[in-house]
Amino acid sequence: MPCPEASPHGASGISHFTPHRQVAVTEPGSPQRQLKLFMIAGENSGDIHGSNMLRALKRLYPNLSAVGLGGPQLQAAGMELRTNMVKNLAIIGIAGVIKNFWTIRRIFLDTENYLKEHRPDAIILIDYAGFNIRMAERAKRLGIPVIWYVSPQIWAWHKERIHTLARVVDLMIVIFPFEVGLYRAKNVHVEHVGHPLFDVITIDQTKEEVYATFGFDTKRPLITIVPGSRKREVQDFLRIMLQGARRYHEWHPNTQFAVIRATTIEPEMIEGFIERENLPFEVKVVDKLRYNLRQHADFSWVKSGTSTLEAAILGAPHLIVYKVNFLTWAIGKHLFTISFIGLPNIVAGSLIVPELLQDEFTPMNLAETTAFYLEDKEEYQRMAADLKRVKDTLGGPGASEKAARAILDMLGVTPVAQPESAV
Repeated sequence: MPCPEASPHGASGISHFTPHRQVAVTEPGSPQRQLKLFMIAGENSGDIHGSNMLRALKRLYPNLSAVGLGGPQLQAAGMELRTNMVKNLAIIGIAGVIKNFWTIRRIFLDTENYLKEHRPDAIILIDYAGFNIRMAERAKRLGIPVIWYVSPQIWAWHKERIHTLARVVDLMIVIFPFEVGLYRAKNVHVEHVGHPLFDVITIDQTKEEVYATFGFDTKRPLITIVPGSRKREVQDFLRIMLQGARRYHEWHPNTQFAVIRATTIEPEMIEGFIERENLPFEVKVVDKLRYNLRQHADFSWVKSGTSTLEAAILGAPHLIVYKVNFLTWAIGKHLFTISFIGLPNIVAGSLIVPELLQDEFTPMNLAETTAFYLEDKEEYQRMAADLKRVKDTLGGPGASEKAARAILDMLGVTPVAQPESAV
């Protein structure tokens, strides 16, 4: 299903937004008014993107403080962390919400009370729709400007949420160009900044260099396994992926394998799964130079989510996997409004990367699909070319700074630092 098209005018044609509460404008050379922000990120990707945006904010406007819910990346960027949501509440599906209901409610009410007492200049919500939409409603009632960075995927499911977002969000900062038209149609002040992954992904080694770092043979095929950043995902997916590696290795015994470990997953957890499978070949765990290795690998098995867009930006041919419990899948099928779940496919508007979902996510299908692409050079090159087209639509570096400038502009303050490119 094709993605909605953005306006040909881009983000520049959006009307200027007037804040609900007037914030003193800082003239060059005058003392800075302190800005106090409250931020919420509930997942690893939001924690990373939020931290880069916060660093840009502090560089552009040093007299700024941030408090909120998030993870270690936001904390390292200078946010006072009230609750580590990334570690404790990166929830998958309805069952996860039910299981953690009372913890979620306690954190929600505690956050609402904090907002009432401290009245920050704005609340910045990063993805994490289920929790953040309700928090946006409470902040709106309190008269606190609501800024959203990384739009909820309303174009994929829960499309009706756009009406709530239009009512409560003062500035929506989007990362996909087709999202602009959706919000503009509802008179939401929207800015497109490009994808923040370009600010995260760096490639600084050749294939020979990164293979030598980990002891891989450049003359042998390499498949990387990317099981996700949530413990639940690793528990549910890695066993199947390792069994797929066993099956593929039976057919192609010259193949090398590596599991890419997210920083949110303990090494012992990955190593435990590998040991229990008792594989007759080595599977290495990689937790550094991840992007270098993924770009130079021959193929990847990637859990649906941000990691699939990473693969697109890297130009790395891959397949996408995902599986949830029956209840979540049964309900989700009725809420999902597009034909794919993989982000490269959604951006492309067609199935350019194979998806193995639910019962199709099996060791045999992993092995057979991989063999198809690695043995058919024409299909392999087609996927690589399609991924490059996806990358080209996502923009380029600088999303974090563009988002920071949009936030300062909405709050009516003038940046005092030079752009990063000029420093």
